[in-house]
Amino acid sequence: MIGRLDPSEKSATIVGAGISGLLMGYALKKKGYQVRILERSNRAGGLIETKATPSGPAETAAHSLMVTPEIDAFFKDLGVSLSAVNPSSRARYIYRNGKMRKFPLTFRETIHTLIRFFSSPLKPIDPETATLAEWCEAYLGKPALQYLLSPFVTGVYAASPEELLLKSAFPRLVPSFPEKSLFKNLFSGSRKKTLRPQMMAPTLGMGQVVSKLTEFLSHDIAFKTEINSLPDAKNLILCVPTPELAALIREVDPNSFQALQKIHYSPIITCTVFAPDSSFDGPPPRGVGVLIPRGQGLRILGVLFNSSSFPERVQKSGHHSFTVMLGGTQDPEILNHSDAQLTDLISQDLFKLFQLSGPIESIEITRWRHAIPVYSKALSDAQSSLAQGFCGKPGRLIYSNFSKDVSLRGLIQTLDHLE
Repeated sequence: MIGRLDPSEKSATIVGAGISGLLMGYALKKKGYQVRILERSNRAGGLIETKATPSGPAETAAHSLMVTPEIDAFFKDLGVSLSAVNPSSRARYIYRNGKMRKFPLTFRETIHTLIRFFSSPLKPIDPETATLAEWCEAYLGKPALQYLLSPFVTGVYAASPEELLLKSAFPRLVPSFPEKSLFKNLFSGSRKKTLRPQMMAPTLGMGQVVSKLTEFLSHDIAFKTEINSLPDAKNLILCVPTPELAALIREVDPNSFQALQKIHYSPIITCTVFAPDSSFDGPPPRGVGVLIPRGQGLRILGVLFNSSSFPERVQKSGHHSFTVMLGGTQDPEILNHSDAQLTDLISQDLFKLFQLSGPIESIEITRWRHAIPVYSKALSDAQSSLAQGFCGKPGRLIYSNFSKDVSLRGLIQTLDHLE
């Protein structure tokens, strides 16, 4: 969140009814504000939607989130039940050299990583300008970068560690003492103990979150409302992607307009695949999912094992649901593939991953050309410019997946600081 409310005014106008606009409206209404939300399309939720198919629910974007006690309390208040990951299906894999592995590093690479973890970096990083890749090479080494960090980061941001600014994407990893080892940075001094978040999913799908928020705000949302200029409001909150934001503030904050023009987005394809037991040569995979490092001969970025993690994700016994992710900043042209081409490509890659040799029963494909903002220096510069410019006075806020945190959990937790 960038900016702050004008406390003298107990009303707010929100532009955008994506998930961030809905969350902001919900939080403000709970605090006693009169809320008005303006949305140009005919539906709320933005990227978040659960499509009902004969085979089971298909998520257009996220299918789960990491739940802390605060997040759990939020969902209880909203009236959304959460399901924990199946206790027998918690394994997470990295694909390397033709196999899904729980730990992808060789013995020698593991020793190298441990030495780097306990050693001072050969070349300390600059916390203000370092990329995530530079941080990892300095404190953990190249094997950890290639086979541990890169697939994880690509799965979350659909971008490479070389593109992500450390202080923007993972501010908690910024070292307090750049010249010291990662071990000393992590464990020196007093640290507040926190419970480890638990991976959970809305039992009826992420779309239920949107439905509950929309229901709560049903009299406050104006759909099919085109906004071409800034509304006149003492508390104005913009919850729109950067291209729309840039257009709205162009006249009042030209510096931020220029900064916003430099932000890039990762393109993403999410495909929910349904397949019966008979389509597998061996046993179907069990666990949370698998991520794919680059250079392993596969085009897909990763696969979530939906029905293994959350059994309610299939309608028929003996069937399985998977979410396959493709695209990202390193493979944007794949968005031009036809549905048939994508189905063939996914079938080939899933055979290599876990011997899915039979036909796919059904597939639900969703393309997002501008899905996730790249947390680069350009985004950091735009955040700073907005804080000093458009959001420099009370009553002007920016709240979206580029203003602080890309995750749904991060967006919800940010609302705790809303005054």
